[in-house]
Amino acid sequence: MIRSSMLQVERAPTKRRGRSLWFFGLFFGLLFLYVIWRNYLFVAAGMLRPDFSRIHQCYDFNLMELPVSLLLLAGLYMVVSIFFGRSAWFVPGVLVLLAVDLFALRYYITHVEPNRHVVRHVQLASPKINQPIRVLHLSDIQSGGIGVKEVALFQRIRELEPDIILNTGDYLQTIPPKSAESELPKLIRLMEQVDPQWGTWGVYGDTDYLLYRFPTEAFSPMQMLSSGSARIATPAGVISLHGLNLNQSRDYDYARRSIERWLEASEADEFRILLGHSPNFALGVGDQPIDLCLAGHTHGGQFWLPLYGPLVIDSAVPRDWARGFRRVGIPYLNVSAGAGSNRFEGLPPMRLNCPTEMTLLELVPMAAIR
Repeated sequence: MIRSSMLQVERAPTKRRGRSLWFFGLFFGLLFLYVIWRNYLFVAAGMLRPDFSRIHQCYDFNLMELPVSLLLLAGLYMVVSIFFGRSAWFVPGVLVLLAVDLFALRYYITHVEPNRHVVRHVQLASPKINQPIRVLHLSDIQSGGIGVKEVALFQRIRELEPDIILNTGDYLQTIPPKSAESELPKLIRLMEQVDPQWGTWGVYGDTDYLLYRFPTEAFSPMQMLSSGSARIATPAGVISLHGLNLNQSRDYDYARRSIERWLEASEADEFRILLGHSPNFALGVGDQPIDLCLAGHTHGGQFWLPLYGPLVIDSAVPRDWARGFRRVGIPYLNVSAGAGSNRFEGLPPMRLNCPTEMTLLELVPMAAIR
């Protein structure tokens, strides 16, 4: 009889632990399914088209509403446990840990990675170049208001000592009370502090529609190329630039005549660089005698997911073209992931596995073939 009682006492805690584990598994299984379902609804509603308001909602749900809800559930669980006279720390402890992780992720993608300013270094050899030229490709500064981040960006540019800066658009995306009138002069002053020997050149991007009303002199020392060309004679060789307007960059068929006229007017021994905001134009230039194409717009996707790649590129180019340097036929193409982040629909700056960047392309003489 004594042994039987002891067995019953031992089995009771075992049964309670079994029920607790079953409840724990069910609860977190349902929570996981709920999170998957909510994110599926964001995607089904067109988040990846992209719909930036949906992206903002998804960000707020996963990185604010969800961790706050987890903390509230942890507190509720503790209150119920105390009310029934039980000491339960495992479940609320896991909930708090998950919430803290999500808050930490929110901080990282909003405040850390968007401010990293990675510099990618690329070397490109050409028979048209007889000594090195340092070309800085800058794109998508997309500033909500000129501040510490932009000052740090241009300080880094000064340290790189480029010979020429080529900017592929999206300079400002101001957040009220900031405006283009208040922020453009500040941006220009930062550009003046760099002013490389062969100039700063740029084209317009999507967010620059408010800048069209400014005279071109307002952008000096940056010289704007909108369906325009420039020929720069340097000791290293002649650089021929052509800038596409925004609509031309989005569609090669629209840009074709402008590109053909530029190529006809330039010489074969000039190093030809074609600038456009969207990389879509690069889909049609594979057989053209162009040395280098530069574009931005995609932001590299801003979120680069393992096994998937960029989340949203908003472009017709292949997904693996969303950032980086590659050959696309005769020309090389560099697509910048951008020095800033999209602020459309009130989005905070967001980056994951895709930090802000600029590219330093060193054009060097091609070694003699032996």
